[in-house]
Amino acid sequence: MLLAEVRMNAFSKRLQHLREKKGWTPQELATRAQVPYMTIWRLERGEHDYPRVDIAKKLARTFGVSQSVLLGLYEDDENEQNPAARAPRGGQRKRAGAAR
Repeated sequence: MLLAEVRMNAFSKRLQHLREKKGWTPQELATRAQVPYMTIWRLERGEHDYPRVDIAKKLARTFGVSQSVLLGLYEDDENEQNPAARAPRGGQRKRAGAAR
């Protein structure tokens, strides 16, 4: 299997997961994102290698996630929405020159 096929399968699953998490049909997602229904259909079936940038932007905005989450650069979409969940542990940083 080619690397592009693996990525597309992962993207297709991620897109479908995000859509189903919202309880939307493919047609409803297309309407909300203002993209053609056939684009959603092809993306979910892996017929497009990758979404165009303008489509990815519309989909990410519609789902309320970053394009990084949509494209799989972050595995956990909840952590992407909550930056504090990714903050390093160990308390707050002290400012230089602050009283101790």
